[in-house]
Amino acid sequence: MSFDLSSLALPIWTLLVLYGAYLVLFFVYTGFNLYHLLRFGTYGIGLYSITALCLAGTILLVAGSVLLLFPFDWSASVPLDVFFIGSGDSQFFPGP
Repeated sequence: MSFDLSSLALPIWTLLVLYGAYLVLFFVYTGFNLYHLLRFGTYGIGLYSITALCLAGTILLVAGSVLLLFPFDWSASVPLDVFFIGSGDSQFFPGP
């Protein structure tokens, strides 16, 4: 029984899971910062404008990334031999 690299494939949705984990950590960190900004910050129009700007930027970036990622076929797979053997003259790990 021989090992064949072309039989292994990486599902693209694994990248989406990594992106989702990044978003969760980003929202936890942002929530922590906004809590401390609102709880211990000085009150005034500056505080509320910075908070609104941060929330608007976050909503804009998340909505933009969702709209850009939505049309992809996340059920597809990429064979691993494309990464390790190469698909042309250039190879990542050339053989002997």
